[in-house]
Amino acid sequence: MTDAALIIASPWPRTGTANLFAAQSAFLSTRGYRTAVLLSPHRPEHRAKFRDWWTSTLEAMRYNGVHLLCRATTSRRMRAWRSLSFLQWLLNGRDSQLAIMARYAAAAELPPELLSFLDLNVVRIIIVNHCFQMKVAENIVRHLERTGKHQPAVVLDTHDVQARLYSLGRMDNVFRKTPDTIDLLERDELQLARAAHAMTYVTAEDMQHGNAVAEARHLVLATIAPETEKQLLQLDPAAGGDVRPIDFLYVGNNSPGNAISVLWFLNEVVPLLDKSYSIAIVGNIAAHVKSTDRELFDRFEKYLVGEVEDVVDYYRKSAVVIAPTKFGTGTSIKIIEALAAGMPIVATAGALRGLPSQESSPVAATAEDPAGFANAMVETHRNRKELGERSRRLYQELFSNERYFERWDRVLATVRLGTIKAAADVR
Repeated sequence: MTDAALIIASPWPRTGTANLFAAQSAFLSTRGYRTAVLLSPHRPEHRAKFRDWWTSTLEAMRYNGVHLLCRATTSRRMRAWRSLSFLQWLLNGRDSQLAIMARYAAAAELPPELLSFLDLNVVRIIIVNHCFQMKVAENIVRHLERTGKHQPAVVLDTHDVQARLYSLGRMDNVFRKTPDTIDLLERDELQLARAAHAMTYVTAEDMQHGNAVAEARHLVLATIAPETEKQLLQLDPAAGGDVRPIDFLYVGNNSPGNAISVLWFLNEVVPLLDKSYSIAIVGNIAAHVKSTDRELFDRFEKYLVGEVEDVVDYYRKSAVVIAPTKFGTGTSIKIIEALAAGMPIVATAGALRGLPSQESSPVAATAEDPAGFANAMVETHRNRKELGERSRRLYQELFSNERYFERWDRVLATVRLGTIKAAADVR
């Protein structure tokens, strides 16, 4: 039998988080593991009936090095008074949204091709992305126990401290219709994490959080998808001189943090800028603005580009990357992409979580208020060369795939798999 690994991931195509799914897949493949990725539904919009959405999701999440990509299936709903999920919520003492999602994910049916993969290979490690997928891993471990198979190490890649994310984002409990308290969220995140043999974090701040329960805790930071890294590192930051077609680039998908940030930028910062500047807001955050605030969309339509075929081309054509983050946790993938591209950056402090201190050698111009942010954009555009050179250097030193893989090597070593292979040994 072949040594194997399983990645449990949310069905989130074309998102910043998907970069880490792709990087995990590449890492395990280069270390000699036959790797499966299970896309695990945890919200009613992930139900099996949405066939076209699942088809496009599966296509978008076919990562290099993956031997099996599959999805769990469910038809369950989350409807107050009229769903099994609601009854379970009542029976569990009206617990948090994290617990609701964890039960929903655990109730989905595992695909037969995954069960066959588990039976035909020796699964050494399960990487669980986000705490609300932990019960899925527990189901898989129980299946392996019943069939007398080797018990894998379970590593929880936290991405963010979810309790803090849900609390700061004021995310509603689907049944309570109001946000959960931070105490309730932290309690449930702690309970879900207990089954992990090791936990990984994308920022040092998160790793120190009280929700860390595993003895083995590791700072793996973040990186970008290997294919994206390859393309961005080929860009010449000096190409085009001081003139590029796009003055300022923002890359963002439809997430609560990006929604808050883009609204702030459009309403508060853009009116302070000279109208001669060209701005491109790339990603499906543009569709969110269109659907939620049509007047705002019509006013700034020329900036709201939407989804594009090749985001790397926009980095190539842009002078400065902006990250006006007003809410968000973890490390911003858009910042890491900008570093890899060797781009100058203007950001709020919230966008730079997970990066080294800005005090000695800043890689970004920072500002929190609208006027300060607008001024930083103008100044950075005028003197962009020096910040751009620091960006590429920091990426290579800290966030590259190579450095990310090295940190994951140390993670696997702590869980005593006994089958770790150096990259040079894999043929």
